[in-house]
Amino acid sequence: MSDDSYARYIRFQTPDPGIAPREQAPMLAQEQAWAREYACGHRFSWIAVLLPPLCFGPVLPGLAFLLGLLLYQSLFAPRLDIDQIIGASFGWLALATLLFMAAWVLRNNLRDIRDPTKRYWQSMPDQELVELERHTLESGINLWSSDYDPDCNTLMLWKNGKLEGVQDSGVSQWVVARTTAGHWLVLKEQFPGNFSYGREGEMPAPDKHLQPSQELAIAFAPGTNLSLGRRFSGAPLPLVNTLYWLSADELKRLVEIAHHWTFFPPDRYAVVNQQDAGWLQWLVDKAHASVGPLPERQTSTLV
Repeated sequence: MSDDSYARYIRFQTPDPGIAPREQAPMLAQEQAWAREYACGHRFSWIAVLLPPLCFGPVLPGLAFLLGLLLYQSLFAPRLDIDQIIGASFGWLALATLLFMAAWVLRNNLRDIRDPTKRYWQSMPDQELVELERHTLESGINLWSSDYDPDCNTLMLWKNGKLEGVQDSGVSQWVVARTTAGHWLVLKEQFPGNFSYGREGEMPAPDKHLQPSQELAIAFAPGTNLSLGRRFSGAPLPLVNTLYWLSADELKRLVEIAHHWTFFPPDRYAVVNQQDAGWLQWLVDKAHASVGPLPERQTSTLV
């Protein structure tokens, strides 16, 4: 992960004052499990505090001192006896090294203690509160993708009252829905199983598909756009089922506009911006064409 990507990752998981106030609600058990899972990545660690100073601290002061002497000898004093100076300065150099290491440890310790992201995640799961953003869905369509990543091939699923890691098949169901507010909203459901490097994977059984309802509340870690879960209620969402598999370019574009990860205000989780609505409408029409003509009542809500 590059420095820029890491900074975006940390910013995404830190409370953002640019996010508008939202409804607060008690956490569900699954949401709290996800909160604790994310909090594990932001724990204070003495290894992170001590490892750099202990590994590099004994070397850097002496190396800097030697390079300084060599530079001074080459520029100003060709006959300078470097060996004698180092021997005479060994005690002071050892003391300087110890002070350098101690200052580095202290700096790392203060940085992590005061880090706003670590402080937030240290207490957030125990507060047992989430923020909800509600949407009312009118109708939707199923699209499919197969995108197996060998470097990230584990999927966390809620099973038997806890999160368990399972093999990720790489197959995902994308529910593209229309809301009563006139927005496109994109939801993603991943499935466990055997992976395939092909563009078209093995579709899960129908009873395993995401079956959304019309009332959706997305639960967020308070003050952030990090989703901890989805809460469905109400009548089942009218859903057009297709066998349409996204191409690599279509999947990349859909991931970008769906705003599920590392996005910032004014973008909203799962809500497609107006400038991308035309492309998504084209994709929906293309998927519709793969299943043939639909009844007028069913198609009218998706245009």
